[in-house]
Amino acid sequence: MGNSQSSLPRYYNADPSNDAPSHSLSGYLDLASSAMGASVVRASNEKFGAAENLIKAGAPAQSDAWVTRRHNPTADWAVVRLGSTGTIAGFDIDTRGLDGDQAAAVSIQGCLAPESATVDDDGDMSVEWEELLPKVEVSGNSRHQLALWAPTSATFSHVRITLHPDGGVARLRVYGTVVAEATEGECDLACATTGARVIAASNEQLGSKDNLILPGLSTDPSTQGWKTRRTHSPDHSDWAIVRLAEPGFLTRIAIDTRPYDGDQPVAASVQACYSELSNPERDAECFWYQIAPRTELNANELHELDVTLNDVPFSHIKLVVHPDGAIARLRAYGQRVQEVEVEAAREEAEAKAEAVLAAEIGFGDSTPASSSDAEDAAAAAAEPQATVEVVTAEAVEVVIKPRKSEDLAGVHRVKKSKRTEKPQLLSPGRPKKVKPKRSSEDSNEILAADQFSSRAGELIQSLTSPVPQRKRARTRSHAEDDTDEGSVNTADGKPKRSSRKSKSRSKTDA
Repeated sequence: MGNSQSSLPRYYNADPSNDAPSHSLSGYLDLASSAMGASVVRASNEKFGAAENLIKAGAPAQSDAWVTRRHNPTADWAVVRLGSTGTIAGFDIDTRGLDGDQAAAVSIQGCLAPESATVDDDGDMSVEWEELLPKVEVSGNSRHQLALWAPTSATFSHVRITLHPDGGVARLRVYGTVVAEATEGECDLACATTGARVIAASNEQLGSKDNLILPGLSTDPSTQGWKTRRTHSPDHSDWAIVRLAEPGFLTRIAIDTRPYDGDQPVAASVQACYSELSNPERDAECFWYQIAPRTELNANELHELDVTLNDVPFSHIKLVVHPDGAIARLRAYGQRVQEVEVEAAREEAEAKAEAVLAAEIGFGDSTPASSSDAEDAAAAAAEPQATVEVVTAEAVEVVIKPRKSEDLAGVHRVKKSKRTEKPQLLSPGRPKKVKPKRSSEDSNEILAADQFSSRAGELIQSLTSPVPQRKRARTRSHAEDDTDEGSVNTADGKPKRSSRKSKSRSKTDA
């Protein structure tokens, strides 16, 4: 796990000069910042300074540090719950403001534990701690930005900083990448706690670009918002690019100017794109789409813009402010692409399962049977059984469109239900069992009628002539009926031709 098994040096100084504008840890979030929701769970001693000072977002001032009592025979420790679970890339141990009161050496351990986990008097939890940073000497009034040679492969929810043997540390930064649990439904894809990152900005002289995606609002000037310099040019514009936590289908954008009053931009617009690169500015094939037009911004107000584009996924958004100013927070609400795909697959699987279940229990026809149909079925069961023939659409067309209506006597009648006034006609799409006739008079009369074609006569004879009693033919299920007439409710999604239909045609052709 992590880096504990490597025989190589585990860390290096990312900024030996302490004044580099950017270094290897600049692209990571501080997971141990109070602005991210981090908190101190417990500390061994806070005699001269609270451990809560470790996670403050701003730079330390004089007497603004965690400081323990002197002459500790063992070591002092403080356990910090990170704002978000994630992998760790390095640390910043800040002793600015402490000159002679700092700890002699520091080490850091980490673990993955539930939020409800407690810390005992020895600084231990119900899970095992893993060493992330070995014991390293620190000096006073300086920053120690120590990067791991490789970010950890494991995720961590808590870190424990240990002072050897005692002393003080002003700030502890834990730089890493958020590994958030997937949430169902709409979520803020542009929030740091879900894994979003601000990739670049045109200017952040008066307020960090990373403040745009922090959770909640802040009155601390160091985390209040993204604030650019004044340009005094109406044609100027500043921008910031946010890589979403995951590609998603956006529904709305929220631009928050609270609590700025007079510092907000005149207007803002939002663009979006899809790119597999972290920075789409390096993607030659990337194209920005304007999803929210230029909108005037008011002071101290939350502006929500509808950008419903359900069929277009995006991975990045660009906030453009005209001409300059300050924005407290930027939100991009939507649904993850992966979640939408999983949901679609689940719905398809449920539909297939319902179709299989309907086939098994015979729910092919949504029209309930009438009481007269039930009585007819019972009577038919008591009489000698006849073979069941399939009435095809072509044959029914011949039956229901005779030259003279009297020719249909005894062959096809519109039955009226005893409990309903709606006639029940023989459906051309579904076969219906016909009772055998004991008398041959009707059959002889029909066969003698010269208005019918030979094909219709053969069909009518098969429907009306009694046959010797034999084993009852297998009754078709609704699922089998649904496969006739070009139905696509089959396993391979292709229409099946009914064998019974072919049999009926061959008989009539003969």
